[in-house]
Amino acid sequence: MQAQRIRRRAVAGATGAMTAVTDPSACTRAADIAVIIPTHNRKAVLLRCIAALAAQAGDVMDRMEVVVVDDGSVDGSIEALQAEAARLPFVFRAARQPNAGANAARNRAMTMTDAPILLFLNDDSIAQPGLVAEHLRQHAAHPGEAEAVVGALAPMPDPPPGLFEVMHHDHRFDTLVEGTDVGWSAFFTYNVSAKAALLRRHGGFDEALRWHEDIELSARLRAEGLKVFFAPAAVAYHLHPMVESDWLRIAEREGKALAAWARRQPAMRDELVGLGLQSRRLGTRSLRHAVADLVINRLTEPAWLAMARASRAVSPRIAAPLYRKLFQARKRRAIDAALASESPS
Repeated sequence: MQAQRIRRRAVAGATGAMTAVTDPSACTRAADIAVIIPTHNRKAVLLRCIAALAAQAGDVMDRMEVVVVDDGSVDGSIEALQAEAARLPFVFRAARQPNAGANAARNRAMTMTDAPILLFLNDDSIAQPGLVAEHLRQHAAHPGEAEAVVGALAPMPDPPPGLFEVMHHDHRFDTLVEGTDVGWSAFFTYNVSAKAALLRRHGGFDEALRWHEDIELSARLRAEGLKVFFAPAAVAYHLHPMVESDWLRIAEREGKALAAWARRQPAMRDELVGLGLQSRRLGTRSLRHAVADLVINRLTEPAWLAMARASRAVSPRIAAPLYRKLFQARKRRAIDAALASESPS
């Protein structure tokens, strides 16, 4: 490994880009897989993400490279990457761009690698040993261009996850077996890999979206017969502590993104309803949700939040259903507010 490792140093250019200066003679083969990570103002978490990749076992270091695009951070993330670059046991590339969103960063990263397989992680996805090797193994078993692989994401076990981290976890995958085709709506960039040629042919990620941006791409890939196979042995831990305000902010971001998606692709309205596009303005809100919105609205939400907080002090299990109702009500309001803000006056 040591003889094959690229020797590099990292320098900050005048434009703020981080330029990798390599000795090409030190690299004997092209990467089989590139790990792509967008980041924004999460220096400490990003460094843990990179350290976890540096701890991957076996000969995978000779087969992988890591590409990080800093999306306009102001917390010293790029300088921290510079300090680490020379010590990393894999090919490493990085760049900085003005803040344009995670999708723009992912698309930029895709132009920086020739690897045939792209593995997308979030900067708070902490790869467990064997994650990269498992993605490679799965692609050997599923070599078709339209065959992708999604790994598992679990709450960080230490310290034990709190109520909001547990609620944010997608429990649908907890009992699925290896090789299950989980469908296009599970193309989650916290731990998903796909063939680079397919993604490039479809133009990459939609840079106008800031949430649900990953599955918007996979919805377009369905025309190619996309299959997304579940790989439970490719595990990442989610290093994202949450408080109440973080949880409710996600509801607002989801709502705005669903509204934007519905405007851009109105033919997908029925499928977006399945993802939560319950809107009074679009006529997609069910009677059940209409009644719920009479109960939890802008005027009554403070009282419901007080009730949820009191319940959490007694038992998180009691509080969880209340918070889920608050989350969905907040998301529905965000959908209608986003639609109203762009309606003709």
